[in-house]
Amino acid sequence: MEQLKLVNQEKFLNSIMNVSGNIRYVMIYDLKGNEVYKRKMDGVTDLLTEKENKIALKHTLDSWNFRNTISEKIGNANYTLQVYDNLMRVLFPFGNEMLLVVTLDNSGNPNDIIQRIQTILSGHLK
Repeated sequence: MEQLKLVNQEKFLNSIMNVSGNIRYVMIYDLKGNEVYKRKMDGVTDLLTEKENKIALKHTLDSWNFRNTISEKIGNANYTLQVYDNLMRVLFPFGNEMLLVVTLDNSGNPNDIIQRIQTILSGHLK
């Protein structure tokens, strides 16, 4: 998949951020863990240190990449939802070589938010 063009980056990230006030972060990573884009909601306080975020991302990518190795048997992942006491993290495939990571607080309805993000992604990747 082509990299997002700079002109479209702002519009795309805003469209994801505007889905819900419950969104804390929107991040795009390649499957090697390199940050492509990152947007943080105003006023959000980090729960993890930079080092902890990198470790968590490594584990997330390892799990995602493993799922890709067995996708012929179980099918492609549409998204994964990780629910913690203090936040939720949703991972979406973004093309074949990137992941969209959306972090939510726990007060919203994740199903509605996920569905709205999937609609945006389906229109963006066509």
